[in-house]
Amino acid sequence: MASATTNHYDLIVLGTDFAGLVAAALVARRGKRVLVIPHGPIDGRYRLARRGFSLDTAPLVHLGCPAVQRVFEELGLWTQIRREHRPLGELLHYALAEHRLDAAPTDASWLREVHREWPDDPVAEAWEHRQQWSEATDELLDELLGSDSALVPDGFWSRRFLARVSSQLPAADFDELGPLGPDHPLRVQSRALEAWLQHLGPGQLGKAASLRISRLWARGPEDRSGGAPGLREQLLQRIELKSGEVKSNLRIAEVMHKRGRVKGITLLGKRDRYGCDHMLIATDPRRLIDGPLVAASLPKPLQVSLDNIESAARRFVLHLDIDERGIGPGLEGLVVCVPTRAQAEGVGMTYLRLDPGPAQDGVRSVSIVRMLGPDEPTDDVRERILDELEQRGVLPFARPWLRLIHSPHDGREATDGAGQRLEALGADTALRVPMDPLYRLRGAEPSLGVGLLPHSSGIKNLYFASRMTYPGLGLEGEFAAGWAAAGAVAAAGRAGLGRNLFLGRG
Repeated sequence: MASATTNHYDLIVLGTDFAGLVAAALVARRGKRVLVIPHGPIDGRYRLARRGFSLDTAPLVHLGCPAVQRVFEELGLWTQIRREHRPLGELLHYALAEHRLDAAPTDASWLREVHREWPDDPVAEAWEHRQQWSEATDELLDELLGSDSALVPDGFWSRRFLARVSSQLPAADFDELGPLGPDHPLRVQSRALEAWLQHLGPGQLGKAASLRISRLWARGPEDRSGGAPGLREQLLQRIELKSGEVKSNLRIAEVMHKRGRVKGITLLGKRDRYGCDHMLIATDPRRLIDGPLVAASLPKPLQVSLDNIESAARRFVLHLDIDERGIGPGLEGLVVCVPTRAQAEGVGMTYLRLDPGPAQDGVRSVSIVRMLGPDEPTDDVRERILDELEQRGVLPFARPWLRLIHSPHDGREATDGAGQRLEALGADTALRVPMDPLYRLRGAEPSLGVGLLPHSSGIKNLYFASRMTYPGLGLEGEFAAGWAAAGAVAAAGRAGLGRNLFLGRG
């Protein structure tokens, strides 16, 4: 047998999470050879025929955070990102159990609406109290999470950093809405977005992280055209611009180990072996353990840590095309639909976005995210969502006007509102793309109510950076994790970008 061809990389990234793309782009920018093997849809979309549908529809409220700014400054994209990051400018609707709030995304509009709904309650006093604490916490977190001590591999988990942060942030039992009664509906509304904007079960989300989400939302909320898929495209362009490689068609047969180090990978169906100096796992490592990453090769403490992380809920994505005549005149922008009966960990929350702008050929596109329980079946979720949105008055009488109903998660084909299969989209529209989970730590609280899985694996040159690193910080946490992981491979400054690039930045 002829010897296998070996390609060698400074860094191989396995997975599709933003943290991995950030690390790959930075390491490539710093002059190293990088290979990304996604193991999933790296552009954040799935496709029916020639049409792409987003798998992540949440607004990108974290783009102005220091860790994100630091990454894009080095990549030469910050001016563009800042210019494209704008307030939604759309109506925001909250369908609570017994109340409906409709407001433009401004503080004044919001306060008028809550005064109309609860004229005799101290809502203005409570909201001002919460805003003050949100602003103070946000300012402190900007400083802490943008500091060099946090943005190095496992710096966040150092005893000194944890002690410093925990001594300055609000206590878990602090009541930022004190003037309101314990069962006031605004308490539910104030936390309604948490299951959408970050990746930790809300029951384990720290008080500071909760207040940070509140403040980021109150700043706009802000988003960018193209959403998460567009942001992924920018990072992928930067990877390839600096001679990094993205090979979506490769499948890994084995991660090769020798003397406590990862040496590279072998590929399914190929005789090539790809060697590496460093490897980064940018997905849930458990997706690889039963395949190329053998559990027996992992250190015992790491196996225990992974065994204690479980799913608190899952995001079910549903896409609709609807004739504009089927949309009520009061519906524009974004709807947050809170379940009529409280459920744990955000289960039952529904987030609907109506694509902005005029209808195309008289049809509007709607994206919906529904939070499901860890073991909740998906065979009838489409119908349950549409029934609830009709009963709650969000999409009343919409069924006859639906031109497309499809989810990438339930193994069902694309249909119209009458349940008829859409032949024009082809014969392979039944998909089983894994749902994104909200994580929780079994039997314990995450570090500061934010972090689950440190960068270190216990294997010298194998690192983790994914949604699981700082799930409670959402997109901001992924950028922080990506920066720290990149520093373990190639410190900033290797490509002429010294640390002084960031000195003096406010």
